[in-house]
Amino acid sequence: MDLMRPPGDDTWVALSPQPLPLPAVADWAVLPRCGALVVFTGTVRDHAEGRPGVSSLEYEAYTAEVEPRLAGIADEARRRWPDLGRIALLHRTGLLEVGEASVAVAVSAPHRAEAFAAARFCIDTVKVTVPIWKHETWAGGRDWATGALVAPVADVAVVGGGEEAVS
Repeated sequence: MDLMRPPGDDTWVALSPQPLPLPAVADWAVLPRCGALVVFTGTVRDHAEGRPGVSSLEYEAYTAEVEPRLAGIADEARRRWPDLGRIALLHRTGLLEVGEASVAVAVSAPHRAEAFAAARFCIDTVKVTVPIWKHETWAGGRDWATGALVAPVADVAVVGGGEEAVS
């Protein structure tokens, strides 16, 4: 099965070394009953805290845990916002250059408030619960991203409270 092709149900999660299919994600997430679609794309930027001149990021993952955790995030979003339509949570691994997409989140819902809140919850929760780490290469060297090894990976169930997004 091609992990970068949408599934037959309303949740699409994937981890891949291939470029993310951004237009396909946005097209797939649209449903007739949903009047709102929020798509977030995280891209490699040219700097990090205290590290100007970032030229690339290399993502590593605990592969066996990623997709189950992404699915758990989608399930929790649906628990918090029961009217959600489709949810896509896709992440890249491997070497990415500045400007390339590393993560994509798409959420459709009947109304914009739920779509925005759920999309924010999803990306914020991905950042703290999914075992994906990055090495940064910048003008002064190469090392783990700032804070990458400091924070433990949290469980989805303990992230956020109520229907607020994680800060």
